[in-house]
Amino acid sequence: MPTNSNQYSFENEFILKNKNVIVYLLGTIAFFVLIAFTDYYVLPVSRTNDVITHYAVRTSGKSKEKVSYHFFTQKGFTFSTAKEFIDENNIVIETSLFFKSVTKVKSQTKNYYYVLSNGLSINGIQFYTCLILLISLGISIKILLSKKGFSENTFYNIVCFNCFMIFICVYMGGYLF
Repeated sequence: MPTNSNQYSFENEFILKNKNVIVYLLGTIAFFVLIAFTDYYVLPVSRTNDVITHYAVRTSGKSKEKVSYHFFTQKGFTFSTAKEFIDENNIVIETSLFFKSVTKVKSQTKNYYYVLSNGLSINGIQFYTCLILLISLGISIKILLSKKGFSENTFYNIVCFNCFMIFICVYMGGYLF
């Protein structure tokens, strides 16, 4: 039975030349995503009093059902809440240390932390896309650094899928990169 000399990475020159570059790039991107998660959830926040100046209502498709409210403040912060309107104009905003993303919003009568849906908030889609990207980066780096060979197709799938996920994350919330 003939063997294909280009089937596995330990015999393919193109993959051998580019594997280390891809591993370093994926590692660097994983580092920045981890910094973004650390900034949002671990590092101390700054608290400021602010005033809501205006808002926009986001609706879904043909049904025009209200999906979220997007608020703009006097000091230039923006944030969204899922299906819950903030009646009061005076609010207290907590922002992350590095990226200045809104992590908590409180009014005099209510805490809007659980309905906040922007940035890396657990209610927002950006959280899940960045989490998928982080898991994909970890698995990809593990595959690329394993001693077991892999096909050229696997190498291209790793590169393409991670590039696609990076594009989605940048498109949905470009402040991370």
